[in-house]
Parts: sequence; structure tokens; C-alpha cells
Amino acid sequence: MDIKVHLKDKLSSMLFLEIDKNNLKKIFNTDLKGQIYLPIAASNIIDTVKAQKNMDKIPVQFFIEGMFYVLGADRDFKYNDSYIEILKNTPNSVKFIKGKIAKQVKDKKYEDAYILLKGLLNVEKTKEVYDKIIILVDYIRKTDSSYKSEELEILEDAESIDNYALPYFYDAIIQREDENYEKALFCINNYISRGGEKTMEALDFKESVKSVVEFNKAKEILNENPTEALKIMLPLMDVFGDHPSFYYYVAVAYRLLENYEKAIYYLNEALNIDSSIVEVINEMGINYACIGDYKTAISYLRKAFEATRSVEICTNLVMCYLNLNDMKSAREHFNIAKKLDPKDEVVIQLENIFK
Repeated sequence: MDIKVHLKDKLSSMLFLEIDKNNLKKIFNTDLKGQIYLPIAASNIIDTVKAQKNMDKIPVQFFIEGMFYVLGADRDFKYNDSYIEILKNTPNSVKFIKGKIAKQVKDKKYEDAYILLKGLLNVEKTKEVYDKIIILVDYIRKTDSSYKSEELEILEDAESIDNYALPYFYDAIIQREDENYEKALFCINNYISRGGEKTMEALDFKESVKSVVEFNKAKEILNENPTEALKIMLPLMDVFGDHPSFYYYVAVAYRLLENYEKAIYYLNEALNIDSSIVEVINEMGINYACIGDYKTAISYLRKAFEATRSVEICTNLVMCYLNLNDMKSAREHFNIAKKLDPKDEVVIQLENIFK
């Protein structure tokens, strides 16, 4: 269920009592045209009845809590503007609801606390309130992913406050989780530049995200400029030294520079970490073919082909067999490649060779 629909559904537990303008003036010192319906939690009504209290004397705090709750659960509710005016005119309404929120958190009723905090933002849009709601909604999101859109919305609103760093830190966390590393780097830089505390966590976060951004840049320019790609990647060895994919891309760069021995060295480093990565196995075969060791190349390419049934790897095998003058194996694998993709450009070129 959409989280906003879910929050609106929470209002089904509320009762709305009609209050005329005279009582409204008397109770809340607010002048409104006509009559209005004020919300109150059904559980509060039941508790009042059980205590044999006079229903004509419902505690004002019940209505205050109800109005904050509605404001937080449904931003488009019909009477929201009236509720905001009433609450602003009611002394100690903010102090009361902050105490209620603290109790909800203590009782681990985190969603209700979040709704009340969201309602409070309509009356008091301060860093103090944002601090509490950001930390709370992030905690809820970690166990309920549907809250992600809520957190992003809260963070976006908070980022409009001048010289306020905290929302950028939590925004950076979400962006990194979504693998939006450039946006994550932008956010963590904003956090620091806006006065965010330079803890080891924040600084390590920045460096880790920055490294990923640089690595991604190197991968983007790899085919066009392998020399420049290597200049970016090699200093990142300490950061990505336990990632086989890092060694794979370094190896590709060296192959493009025709330094096949170094390429094979880094591919071996990748295989030492994880021997099952097909791209690494295939790349190893290509490099051995480049140095003329076709038998070793075939041993790697066959493993890669068995795992992928890729027409590209199959045509690489054909070329290796041709270089070994093993026409029988070359034709067998050519026929396989043709069945896989008869319109493949290399398959068409090979067909002309065989003809």
C-alpha cells in the first residue's frame, strides 16, 4: 500500500465532533466562520466513558492531539487550515504535543510519533522538530521500505532551511544505498559545507563515495582513454583491493594498451578473490589469445562459454581454433555461433572466411 494512503487510513480510528463557533471561541479563543468538526481519537472517547466522565467536558488536550494527528496523516484534509489557526492560538499546544510525542517514542509507538511530529511541522517548522522527525523517519524506513518516499520528502523540505546540515547527511545515505553516488557525494559535501560535524563517520563516508565516483568515471572513459583510466584507478587500489571487479577493469585497461602480461596479472588477482566471475574468465582467454597462447585461451573461453552460451565468446573460440589450424573444432563452434545469432556481425565475417 502507498504510504500516504496508509497514513490517511489511520484517520479511520478518529471521531470528528461538530463544534459551533461560540464554543470554539470559548475553548480555543479562535474566531471561525460557521461550524467545524474537531478530531478526537476513538480510544480517548472510550476511556472517558469508562471513567464515567461527563462527555460534555472532554479534555481540550484530546482535541489538540487529534488536530496534530490529522495534520500529520493527511496534508489535504478539509479543515487543516482551521486546525493550524486553532493550534497557533492555543497556549501550550506545542509544549503538550511534544510531551505526547516523547511518550509515544518511549512506548515504541514510532508511527504515531512520526505522524504527530509531521503535524507539528505545520505549526512549528524549526530545526529542533526536523532533527527529531528526520532521525525517527530514518529509523522507521530501515524496517519499512515504504517509508523511503516519506523520508525523502521530509529531507527535501528540511534542505530549504538556511545553514541546516543534518538533512544532507541522511539524504547522502539514501543516495548511496540507491547507488546514486554522484548525488550522494553532492549531499555529503553540502552536509560538511553547511557546518555538519566532521566526524570520522562523515569523513569516511565522503571518501568512500568519492572513490566510487572516481572509479565510475574511469570505467566510462576506459575504452576511449585507457591511460587516463589507469591514472584514476591505480591510486584507488587500497580502497577497492578486495573487489574482483576493480582488478577486472584495471586488466581491461592494460589489454587495451597491449600490455597483456600485466592484464593477466591483475586478472589472476581477481580470480584469487572470486574464481567464478565469467567476465574475468573470458577476459583471461582474450589476453592469452593476444599473446598467441591459443590452447590456454581456449581453456578459459570454453569455461566462459559453458556458463553464458554467448555468441561473442563462441566466435572468440572459433578464432582461436583457426589460429591453431584446428578446422574441425573451428567449424563446429562456428555452427553453434550461427545458431545462436546468425545476424551477428562477427558470425557473418566468419562465414565468409569459411566459404
